[in-house]
Amino acid sequence: MKRLSAAVFLVGLAAQATPSTTFWAPSNTAIQSFLVPHLTYDTYFWNKPASGFNGSPIYPVTTGLTMGILPWDDLQLEVGFDLLLPGTDPLLLNAKLGVPEDRLFAFQPSLAVGVFGAGTKRSTLATAGTDYNILYGQMQHTIPTVGGYVSVGGYYALQDRLFQASDGSGTQRAGFMGGVVSPDINVNLPWLSKINFAADVQTGKNAFGAAGGGITLYFTDKIDVLTGPVFFFDSGSQPGGRQWFWTVQLDVDLPLRSSPAPATPPVAAASAPAPGLAAAPAAQPAVVPASASGDAKPLVVPAVDTKSDAEVKKQ
Repeated sequence: MKRLSAAVFLVGLAAQATPSTTFWAPSNTAIQSFLVPHLTYDTYFWNKPASGFNGSPIYPVTTGLTMGILPWDDLQLEVGFDLLLPGTDPLLLNAKLGVPEDRLFAFQPSLAVGVFGAGTKRSTLATAGTDYNILYGQMQHTIPTVGGYVSVGGYYALQDRLFQASDGSGTQRAGFMGGVVSPDINVNLPWLSKINFAADVQTGKNAFGAAGGGITLYFTDKIDVLTGPVFFFDSGSQPGGRQWFWTVQLDVDLPLRSSPAPATPPVAAASAPAPGLAAAPAAQPAVVPASASGDAKPLVVPAVDTKSDAEVKKQ
């Protein structure tokens, strides 16, 4: 049982990794744009040694990549992976399919279904693997007038052995997931574009059950850092039995395609002169020599009459 608990907290970090997340869990319907890889580097740590442990209890560092792979606006799909290092069998896979807001009917919430924590090591009766295989679904809507969003949904894990409560109270492999994000607060400093606040929860007395919240600092529209605390519902399944950790998460978007250039308005064509009439040249300013004061004064020369000899004779 002790080996199982250790394996659980080492891989529980997948809940907040590269699937598009709110804070701790993938409690939203956000999906990476087509051909825009999203890189993440997430850390979770505590500031004091835990009883029976040497050094500060920390999660493995999670480094991952997620990218949108469908070019359509009405149906979107992202796929990705995480590497939890140091650790054995560090690879975890994820995917999310969704429909954006207002695409099916007026005031329709955005919808998404996905899977995360799909590991490569299968659990057996004797050993714990990394096959968490958590299915989830979310619906979400923008907060009218002010912005931000509220999202609600739930999850179900296909592998029950990895979702045992640390106190032996049984299996809890399903629960609620929800998240909320504030409207953007524009800062417009040279080094900081905007900020917002985010919080979410994933229920359940297991390694993934937690609530967290904090602030996101956007240095540009493609680079941000999210930081704040995460409180766990089953402290016995966390490193050193700790109830909460602090997290710092770096996120970077790397578009593979250039943004389309803004369309330039067409230049109005000059009107042509009426048939049979020659356009009179515009008056050309001439400059006379400078006066004693040194100022050059313009002199307008009248336009030359360009009538032909035939036209003159008709007159």
